[in-house]
Amino acid sequence: MHLLTLCASFANSLPFVLKLAVAAFIGLNFKMTFHKVTNEKRSIKHSENLGWQISNGGDFEAVEILTSTVITTSFIFLQVQDKPTIIIANDALSEDDYRRFIVKLKITVH
Repeated sequence: MHLLTLCASFANSLPFVLKLAVAAFIGLNFKMTFHKVTNEKRSIKHSENLGWQISNGGDFEAVEILTSTVITTSFIFLQVQDKPTIIIANDALSEDDYRRFIVKLKITVH
């Protein structure tokens, strides 16, 4: 995405100085986004007593998973109340774990 944006910034008709400024902004945004994504390790679990919980590398906190969550064979777009969408690819888990996760979501999210 950043590469396409960078190409588009040089393909437009802005003066070269502005093109460089836009390219610098895109590079800075990529650096900040890449650092955040690579350092962010989330865990999710479900228990009968506490419901769904998410951890961002620290303690688990209770969350409400919304019914707008989208489940496909390749991805799960997990919609969580008051949090950004979490995208889970099917290759992030074993085949059985991915299937169990989908079943647990369908059973518990109303």
